[in-house]
Amino acid sequence: MKNFIVIIVFLAFMSSAFAQLPARKFDNMPKGTFKKTRTGKIIQYDSNGKKVGTYKLNNGRFTKTK
Repeated sequence: MKNFIVIIVFLAFMSSAFAQLPARKFDNMPKGTFKKTRTGKIIQYDSNGKKVGTYKLNNGRFTKTK
């Protein structure tokens, strides 16, 4: 009987170990081509080559400046 209870408790912990982690919100990632300038700014171009935005690296994150 003890072995049966131990197996049930073990399976309960195993199911919680395989719980899914919350997915990050990567649905709205910027699309296009990114190029770095000499000054360190990162320029985003769309598929037609048109300039879409300018980004700056700030504390390890890219922040849109224009």
